[in-house]
Amino acid sequence: MGKKVVFASDHAAVELKNELRDYVKSMGYEVVDLGPEDNKVSTSYATQGHKLADYVKHNDVEFGVGMCGTGLGISYALNRHSGIRAARVTSVEDSRLAKLHNNANVIVFSGRYTPVSEAKAMLNEYIKTEFEGGRHESRIEQIEEFEE
Repeated sequence: MGKKVVFASDHAAVELKNELRDYVKSMGYEVVDLGPEDNKVSTSYATQGHKLADYVKHNDVEFGVGMCGTGLGISYALNRHSGIRAARVTSVEDSRLAKLHNNANVIVFSGRYTPVSEAKAMLNEYIKTEFEGGRHESRIEQIEEFEE
């Protein structure tokens, strides 16, 4: 079985989710899509964030990709879960540092404000970046001390 990436969004970001899902699949990743399939029904970013966090925590995945209208709501839901480090990114540099310094295991985009081409560039940067460790490892541990 290949490397697995899991996707989830609300209704406002379903088009970007589907584009990125297909793009990642074309790169040779196994893809899990937690929905929704389309934007015909209102879908809660909170519900989708919790579903994505649970999947990342309990399955062997490379990383998760979450999206909602702004990227904020789903990232709030994701970061309520122990072991989840979700980073809402708005630039290639954000994506690089999310992995390099923070070892983010979920990358989050705005479905309303992130063009597909920019999201692909940010995703590419995230994928190719390795966690630096060192002083950043101890900072992550400091965050995890407060997880319930």
